[in-house]
Amino acid sequence: METTPGSVPLRQLPSSDNLHNQEAPEYTGHDEEPPSYTQAQSTRQLRHTPSFPRLAWISLFSIIYVALVIYAWAMTAITLKSNSWAYSTETLHYPYYHKDKIDFDQERKIYRSVRTIQTFIQVVTLPWISTVCASAAVTFAQNQKNSISRQATTLADREWMDFSLYRALICGRWRQYGTKIVAAAIFIWVFGLITYPIQSIFLSSRSVKVRTEPQQRADIYPRRPLYSTLSSIGKDVLQVRDALNKANTYAYQPNLWSNNSGVQFLTLNDLSSQTFYSQVPSGFNTGLIRQFAPRANSTATYEIIEASQFPVNCGSSSEAFYAEYSASYSWYRTFFWGVTACMPGNMTKSPWQADRNRQDFSEVLYLNMTQDEYFSDDAGRAVLYRITVNTTAGFFELPNYMNQGVPGPLLDQDPVDICDQQCLKQSHTYYSGGYRRRDESTAGSTLKAASLDAISTQNKGPLLSGAMAIFGPGSFIDTFMATAAALEEDKVTNEASSILRNICIANPPLTNLLGASSSECMSIGSSANGTWYPAGSQIADWIQQFEESADSIPLAFGAAAFLANQEFLSGQAGGWYIYQDLGTDMDLPSISRVGIIVVSILMGLYLLPLLVLSLYADCYSR
Repeated sequence: METTPGSVPLRQLPSSDNLHNQEAPEYTGHDEEPPSYTQAQSTRQLRHTPSFPRLAWISLFSIIYVALVIYAWAMTAITLKSNSWAYSTETLHYPYYHKDKIDFDQERKIYRSVRTIQTFIQVVTLPWISTVCASAAVTFAQNQKNSISRQATTLADREWMDFSLYRALICGRWRQYGTKIVAAAIFIWVFGLITYPIQSIFLSSRSVKVRTEPQQRADIYPRRPLYSTLSSIGKDVLQVRDALNKANTYAYQPNLWSNNSGVQFLTLNDLSSQTFYSQVPSGFNTGLIRQFAPRANSTATYEIIEASQFPVNCGSSSEAFYAEYSASYSWYRTFFWGVTACMPGNMTKSPWQADRNRQDFSEVLYLNMTQDEYFSDDAGRAVLYRITVNTTAGFFELPNYMNQGVPGPLLDQDPVDICDQQCLKQSHTYYSGGYRRRDESTAGSTLKAASLDAISTQNKGPLLSGAMAIFGPGSFIDTFMATAAALEEDKVTNEASSILRNICIANPPLTNLLGASSSECMSIGSSANGTWYPAGSQIADWIQQFEESADSIPLAFGAAAFLANQEFLSGQAGGWYIYQDLGTDMDLPSISRVGIIVVSILMGLYLLPLLVLSLYADCYSR
């Protein structure tokens, strides 16, 4: 074969038959040691091995990651201790509420950002740990001269994420697979893997209310001095009388509260020492704001007394309340009835104090009720009663989120003195107003004697208001006889007479409260032969009902006092705001102190080595 100068001569390859027939040369170097992995290249060759660029971004992003973890966990712990986020303990006194609302909105945004960061951290934790460990493994491999191939493969394949490696290491194969960087990667990986599942075991969420904007719901009477005009004198009595005429034991009273939490929809039949009246509807909840409202509770008791215990010359005092009614009527024979009501003492002075402190007072009413029984020979049988109404008034804390929706107890002092940062200012300038009075006619009255100066008393006590409504001028017992006489003497046709005798012309007070009675609606009925029943018999029936239903007297007069308190407090000008802020739902973290400690330790066990490994990967890379 010819060759040209400078060319490489070609050698003919042996055929396949020759290859199979050739024998392998005998190896004679039994005493020679095989080359190690580090001798595969010369020192000269290693010197020219290309180096990886510096990965300074590993440390930077690790620092950012660690900072986010610490920030999110620290803010979570702070949130656990910050009740203001849920119950608004910031200063709420008007007009600073809007400024605090802005601050709270910022806090709420911070908490939402914390939740977002926590979600991000849980997603990137394991991938970032793997990235940092891989970068550190590259740096470690570049700086190692005595690594065996299996150790290098372990680093290259990131086998610290493979649980089969853990089994091999446990079985004693550390010298084959293990290095310091593998140990560090396993340590960081394991604690990074278990930290957040353990955190989720300890950490739970609780739904709380956070404040929004308070809304004014009522403007009620704050028990300040009331200045009435002449035109308003007696209006309170008319209002109580009207309420008594409509009162019963089955209609719900929306403003009747109970000291027992959660009890609503009460009736007058539920009146007791544990119930009270307030202008705010029963069960009203102010939410995140502490608010106070006035309340009044009146409890009635009675006893039957002897004639010697009845006040003497009660009607001689112009300061007392005294009313005496009597009349006779004929029905087969002559019958007699009489009613005397007396409240001794100075009734022209109001028992109510013009402040917001607790106050207690008592009122006493004496009744002498006489009537002839139809089927008895006892003439003028009299029953004497002493009725006592004890009234307690003051302020109480309305249900809210802080007191678990339970109305607070009666306060001894002005609520302004005990209001804290959870309150909102309630009082404002008070303006009084006048009233109009509807005149009552008492023509033909059976009123024999009276001391009525007490009717001009401003802010009457509940028993005085009730007593004047029942027994005062213009009351049922005062006007019924005259009304009946006017109807009886009126010239009507026979056709009209049959209709007129069934017309309800009066609704006697307390009958619905004393029990079922035919006197609930009185009419001037007639007999079969067209003669009129005497009107006096109707009043005698009403008087007799007191005796037959004596056990219901405390309920009847307790209801009268309740209605009097209602008319007194609700009929005045405002001056006391009631605010409400039901807030909005928000989820906040909840974790025990033990959980905080455990999770903090777990975080430290993987964050600190992770940061060190990141710095190692950057500072020692070549």
